[in-house]
Amino acid sequence: MSSFALELSQRFTTNDKYWRLLASLQSAGVSTTLEKAPETKEVDPDELAKLLYCAEVFVQTEDETLHRQAQEIAIQSLLIAKDRQTRGRALDLLSELGNFPSLNFAERNIGKGDDTLLGLVNRRISERANSLQIGKETLVLTAYQRMVWKNLSTTAAQVITAPTSAGKSFLVLEHLCRQVESSEHFTAVYLTPTRALLSEVESKLHARFSGQTDVRISAIPSLDQLDRPKQIYVLTQERLSSLLSLAPDNLSFNIVVVDEAQNIADDARGMILQDCLERIAQRSSATKVILLAPGAEGMPAVARSFGVTDLVQLSTKLSPVQQNRIVLSKVKGNHFELNMALMGREGVRMPMGNVRVEQSLQSKTSRLANIAIELGGNDGSLIYETGAREAEKTAAQLNTLLESRRRELKDASLEALSSFIEEHVHPEYQLASMVLQGVAYHYGRMPSLLREAIETSFKQSEGGVKYLVCTTTLAQGVNLPARNVFIDTPTRGAGKLLDPALLWNFAGRAGRLNHDIVGNVFLLNYEEWGTKPMDKFVPFQVKPALAETLVNDGAAVAQALRDGVMPSEQISKPETFRIRACAGLLVAHAARKDLKTYLARVMPSSEDAIVDDLVGAAESAYATIRLPDDILVENWTIDPFGLRKLYDFLVTKIGEGAVHELIPVPPADAPKGHYEKIFGRMVELATDKSMKFGLLAAPLAIWWMKGMPYPVMLKLWAARRTRTEEKKAAAAEAEGKKPPKPKTINQHIYEAFSLIEDVVRFQFVQLGKAYRDVLLLALRDTGNEALVPNVYPFALALELGVSTEAGTAYVELGLSRIAAAALEALAPHGETLTAAGARKLLTDLDPANTTLSPIILGELRRLGLVNETNFESATEA
Repeated sequence: MSSFALELSQRFTTNDKYWRLLASLQSAGVSTTLEKAPETKEVDPDELAKLLYCAEVFVQTEDETLHRQAQEIAIQSLLIAKDRQTRGRALDLLSELGNFPSLNFAERNIGKGDDTLLGLVNRRISERANSLQIGKETLVLTAYQRMVWKNLSTTAAQVITAPTSAGKSFLVLEHLCRQVESSEHFTAVYLTPTRALLSEVESKLHARFSGQTDVRISAIPSLDQLDRPKQIYVLTQERLSSLLSLAPDNLSFNIVVVDEAQNIADDARGMILQDCLERIAQRSSATKVILLAPGAEGMPAVARSFGVTDLVQLSTKLSPVQQNRIVLSKVKGNHFELNMALMGREGVRMPMGNVRVEQSLQSKTSRLANIAIELGGNDGSLIYETGAREAEKTAAQLNTLLESRRRELKDASLEALSSFIEEHVHPEYQLASMVLQGVAYHYGRMPSLLREAIETSFKQSEGGVKYLVCTTTLAQGVNLPARNVFIDTPTRGAGKLLDPALLWNFAGRAGRLNHDIVGNVFLLNYEEWGTKPMDKFVPFQVKPALAETLVNDGAAVAQALRDGVMPSEQISKPETFRIRACAGLLVAHAARKDLKTYLARVMPSSEDAIVDDLVGAAESAYATIRLPDDILVENWTIDPFGLRKLYDFLVTKIGEGAVHELIPVPPADAPKGHYEKIFGRMVELATDKSMKFGLLAAPLAIWWMKGMPYPVMLKLWAARRTRTEEKKAAAAEAEGKKPPKPKTINQHIYEAFSLIEDVVRFQFVQLGKAYRDVLLLALRDTGNEALVPNVYPFALALELGVSTEAGTAYVELGLSRIAAAALEALAPHGETLTAAGARKLLTDLDPANTTLSPIILGELRRLGLVNETNFESATEA
């Protein structure tokens, strides 16, 4: 483009008057989007024309920073424009920038401009070039999306980094689907860091391939019993590791998509991800790798860590929606006054003025909830909280404040959501009453269908949940944008500072591509924060967790391997988790006989003496442990010395004649205390934790594996914990001490959710697989080969929460555990139900003759598992 345009742009942006005019436009534009706004001065038409001229020059350059300013001038102008000529110039700017989604939204919802015939023709030509046909719908892409789409068809590995609202994952999913449709044989895996994102992606793929019997979509790490020619796995890295362990060596993947790829820096889980990608690369050099990240630096080095040396970067920092950062501060001496300042370039504050609020802002604990209600209005608002418990408390405050206003919502969808929670979670769960006020909370430990039902309600264009309190789970790729985002702290958990990039990722939820042109990020008490992470954009600085641990804690890793003792896991010392995982991985590579070359690749700049020390320590540990290579390779996330202790214990017990108490059986057939002992031994021997820890979670694990419905399971758990509390209270009283305060039903439910997600479905799954592998070895080594077929694979039941063939069949179709449990009654008694049989049953389902919740019926429809004609007939009836 013109060098003159760049020179002229530089003259504009070095002139203080330009920035004064821009600040005036920004304040005026932002004020139009606020539920309550300070009085702002109108922008002089001549000054607005000057800014539009500047923007028209900016778009003639290749500078993305200038493009961002041009886009902001265009969008803020649209928000305040009163004449068609100004609108027309602003819309033309969006066309020049290739931001057709925002252009089309503005024309539909704000108004059209004065188009010349030539301008209209040029716009339509550009728009058509940016269009993508998906089924019967034509979608218009942004310029960045078009560039990504054109490059996806190449065979080269790619990293796609862009702001949260840029629409990158949608394109990759569409590309993946088209590759499946155009191929005779195809296998792919879509990797997600959380089950929340996994459920979202799996649901979209099931809906896309509804009724196509030659395509398998699966979130279960298992081989296809029907041997279909096309399959897409949607897995976490832990599930992928399990799949690679059981899959034949000739199973390779055409495409591997890694969503939220910056998580390769995430301690032990990042090491698992890296190991999986290495193993996939070893299976086939033809596998195409696509990495997705919300603005990240360092990805080429990450790709090299798992063997990809040629990586094409498709990056942008330009969001297609305008995101305003607004600093909120309580006015000193006035509890009902709130000061607003707009954050500009380099964090410069641009005062907007004060607004009066209805509720006092004196209390810091309720200030966030008060302000969210005052400024959120009827638009969707996401409110950040530091943890799950804190999210529940803030949601309760929102609920109380809304109730105090005697607000009565007559919303049938919220009533249905409330009934679903009472019926399928617990009748006394606080969320059931909160949603009736349009309030909910969202975190990773919640049951998947409940979480998805809340997300669906929040996304409704009319009614539904309006205030959603969230944790950082939402920053892990879940597609849940909103008009407003409220943040009052840069911390998480017990005051630990968040990575600024993670905070930016959460703030990036403000603004909905194709549904809005602007989003507001409210930064409450920002001037009191110890740090100022939102002054300037901060990308993720991605460094593989394995390499970082070896460089920073390599001496501790080598010492642990030489001593044969892993450091105890301590939440306050995250390096203990990294050291244990790293040590296990090095022993696994010693078993693979590639340790030195492996370390040379992941530690290319380290001194030979450091590498040799690690090699010597790992090979010495490998020789000492004396377990088969496959055991160490497939279970490296478990303490390798603990695996040896477990093996020795099992061999001893078998020699004592206690073999049958060691063998896991189907949960429904297990005698009382059977699994409790297994879980206790797993924990004590393989992790060096107290057996009591395993026994604590054991009842939940057993109920979970049996597929017990949540209301029953949570009722039993609450009763069990209450009995324990009563015993402790009696003991305290006997000693003359004050008994502890009993927990509420909501606290019991939270505790159960935490144990299920963090222990049962994570720690126990890994331990369970290792226990089974070591038990099979012990049986064979002691001459008990005949008992091997009796060993039940309980790790999968722990992961899925079902152990029956019918339950597994429904989960295979993409259904949540809640839905699978409700549908098990439909399975014919005495017959084996396959996924195909389950699909046939659901296709024939008559909604008029079922008591299934509307939420479950909605899940069936969303996944394309039912005959829509039946639903239409039921609606007409």
